[in-house]
Amino acid sequence: MNRREFIAAGLSSPLLRNAFMEFSSVTSHQQRNGREIVWRRIKDNLSFERARIVKAATGAGISGTVLAAQGGLPLHVKYLIECDPGWQTRRVHVEQSFGGVYGWIRLEHDGNGRWLRNGVEEKVLGGCIDVDLGITPSTNALPINRLRLSIGSSSEIDTAWIRFPELTVAPARQSYRHLSEHEYEYRSIASGFTAALAVDDDGLPIDYGGVWSRIGEGPAARETGGFTGALISPGPSKELGEAAETLGWLVGGWSAEVRDFDANGRARTGVGEWWFSWVLEGRAMQDVWIVPARAQRSKGHGPLSSEANNRYGSTVRWFDHAERRWKIVWINPVSGKTNTLAGGRQGDRIVLEGEEDGHPLRWTFDEIQPDSCVWRGESHGGDGSWRLDAEFRLKRIA
Repeated sequence: MNRREFIAAGLSSPLLRNAFMEFSSVTSHQQRNGREIVWRRIKDNLSFERARIVKAATGAGISGTVLAAQGGLPLHVKYLIECDPGWQTRRVHVEQSFGGVYGWIRLEHDGNGRWLRNGVEEKVLGGCIDVDLGITPSTNALPINRLRLSIGSSSEIDTAWIRFPELTVAPARQSYRHLSEHEYEYRSIASGFTAALAVDDDGLPIDYGGVWSRIGEGPAARETGGFTGALISPGPSKELGEAAETLGWLVGGWSAEVRDFDANGRARTGVGEWWFSWVLEGRAMQDVWIVPARAQRSKGHGPLSSEANNRYGSTVRWFDHAERRWKIVWINPVSGKTNTLAGGRQGDRIVLEGEEDGHPLRWTFDEIQPDSCVWRGESHGGDGSWRLDAEFRLKRIA
């Protein structure tokens, strides 16, 4: 996959950090069509789920939160699935907390059998159409609604099967037989497991063969999300067009190995975290940059700390249509620093230039890969050369 394909793939998912706040592209003003379901895993009483389904002219979506016990350890899973109007799975985002470890999977489907996992093509899933999350009964609704089988007919399908807590994904052959108006027979071809499904008009299980049972159902309230809901946007505004590709791949979370250099080239090392999201109806992007990372920050780092490598700040980025370039403002309340830069893509890099205290400043994103990149901050020396002030080696975490 080339660089442009990778950036476009990252943009096509409006999920990531804000995935579970609101259904955006699927719901819009049609949130009134939403329903909420609560299931209990009656087979072993080790799991509960609260799920939401939303249908609109633009497609359908299912999201859920699962609380379970696995091997005596708490397991917390959040997921969001977006489908096109024909109920074909297009985007999936899963986050998991298990045994003190955070994990995630992002899947994207082009509608023609090609899947991307975390921005990279997953060829083993070629030909799969639906996704099957092994921890929830909700995903049975995907093939049921997509296939629209007549009573008495059946179909075999290939699904992208996600297992928990392993967070692995592999193709799985399954079959569905429509027994009566609200009854189906589900079968896993590989294992031979068979279950009778009693479903509602939306294809969501009421009873899942003695494994899951519905214990609650009702209309979903619209979730405004308070301040977060007003600020964060699910994706870029259409007004940005192709300009969104420049920065869209950054959306999500990154860990960082940090090196700050003094005038003599000596490095101070540390760790940080960087979070990006579309904001303000998708017309801008905002980030939060934290060094040391929250897990490492000491009580001594007060709001007026003067330590050079202590940062807890935010950048707002917007595209200037007249100048055809991105502009950014970085504010670090810890140190009182403010930087204004502008620029865009130059080959395989993103280059932004500005000034600090009257001296030229340059920030770049380089060595860009689906799950890693390098950010560098440089200042222009009196001899006409650029001096490296800081380098952040980033790895995606969400």
